[in-house]
Amino acid sequence: MKQYEYAKNLTYSRLSFSPPLHPGAIIRDKRLHLNLTLSELAEHICNTSTLSKIETGNHKATPLLLSKLYEKLNIIEVPSLKLTDWLEPIRVKLYQHDFITLHQLNLNTSFHYQARLIKFASSVLNKDYVQAQKQTLILQKMMTYMSLEELQFYYLFLGRYYMALNEGLLAKNYYHLSYEIANTITLSDPLLLLSLAEYYSLSNDSFKAGHLAVEALSKFNEYYSLKYTIDCELLLCYEYTKTGLLPKANFLLERLCTKLNHSDPYHQRATLFNRYGDYYVAIEDYISAEKMYLQALLEHHVPSETILSLIKLYYHSSQTPKLKRFLTQLQQKEVDFNRQNYLKCQFYYYLVHHPNSDVLRIFLIKEAIPFAKKQHDRLGLELFSKSLFQICQARHKYKEAIHILSELYETS
Repeated sequence: MKQYEYAKNLTYSRLSFSPPLHPGAIIRDKRLHLNLTLSELAEHICNTSTLSKIETGNHKATPLLLSKLYEKLNIIEVPSLKLTDWLEPIRVKLYQHDFITLHQLNLNTSFHYQARLIKFASSVLNKDYVQAQKQTLILQKMMTYMSLEELQFYYLFLGRYYMALNEGLLAKNYYHLSYEIANTITLSDPLLLLSLAEYYSLSNDSFKAGHLAVEALSKFNEYYSLKYTIDCELLLCYEYTKTGLLPKANFLLERLCTKLNHSDPYHQRATLFNRYGDYYVAIEDYISAEKMYLQALLEHHVPSETILSLIKLYYHSSQTPKLKRFLTQLQQKEVDFNRQNYLKCQFYYYLVHHPNSDVLRIFLIKEAIPFAKKQHDRLGLELFSKSLFQICQARHKYKEAIHILSELYETS
């Protein structure tokens, strides 16, 4: 959270005044690139305190001192201190999910951190979070030199990075910083809009999620972005179904079916079957819903939400024998669950095998509810809190039950 507070203060300061770059930016960028400490670079040239002040712009170095530092850093050609909008072609390739062309681009960048910024974004999109974390260690130290365009880009992918790490509050905060900068510099960033839509969908704010997804879809269409237009439409299917706009959901589902039956380069067909299953649940056609969820399980890239959807279907349609068999099979398999869906599957396992038990109660108090709060998972929080409320009621612990409900509504 300290890093976010620093980012917030830096952003608001930069929105009111953007100071010009100084030679200290060149020195720190190359020093960090070479993995040198302040004392290692300053040795035999100046004291460490002076070097630190040069890097932060609080000391104006003489031409002789600068030349000695440049020589030690092997800076032959001094980069320009005038930042250009080098990110525009990068954005286009990212929107098109074209990583091959992205890495072939001849980038007009002056600083090493700018290449790291691209590597960070690519790592997040490719779900290589170990590599992404390595890049942030350097990028955090270069934030003060970034342009507003670079900060907006960085915050967007920090948001996506923290969403993947189940840090919902941090993700939202960085998305909002990115959004504020985008508004200030009049930048319409569809990937930011989609990321915010996904966050609000998780938080059960269907109005915001739907509005942002429609806006993102319009922009992605301009870039001929197949992957992200489909991501937007799949999210809209989910929100339309959830809010009872079933004709709209059905229309989109049929259109997506035509697209993805022909070709599925980004492995989105499983999610489509899952959305079809959700739609059939909404119209109470549980047989068709089960067929769709089972069809999703046959795809190569199965989202963990499909497994959760099938569990919920069996539970809410009172198909207890099927549910028990399915849960037992899951216990014997290695399933790539994210933390959020893993906890929900565990919840249903305890609900079926240990209803109203201490095992379930402790699980809800110690794991499920705290995680849902942290992730800003509104639907999960309601699910877990109401179950805990029922356990307390069954045990005649009415004060505790009322406290659980009041806490739930306080977080609304």
